[in-house]
Amino acid sequence: MRQLWVVIATLTFSTATLADCIQSPERILACPHQIYRLGQLDNMAKPAMLCICVADFKEFLTVPADADEAHKQKIKRLKLEYALGQKIEPILQVLKD
Repeated sequence: MRQLWVVIATLTFSTATLADCIQSPERILACPHQIYRLGQLDNMAKPAMLCICVADFKEFLTVPADADEAHKQKIKRLKLEYALGQKIEPILQVLKD
């Protein structure tokens, strides 16, 4: 019986950890496109399963069309990094891989 509780506790912990997706703090609706990937961010001691809302980072994977778009993308990127408390480049690397 004790082993069953250990398994249930482990599964509960795992799903609770995966439920915390990396997404824009401004998002109020459910993310329309999430992925789960193995990765390691700056604040992690070792690689782990990451849930990332692709919709919130997709625009940073494309090259801006002109200088005005590049400036807007840079401002949005800085705001997102500030809100998340970390650089988004490691997140983009996970999405690219």
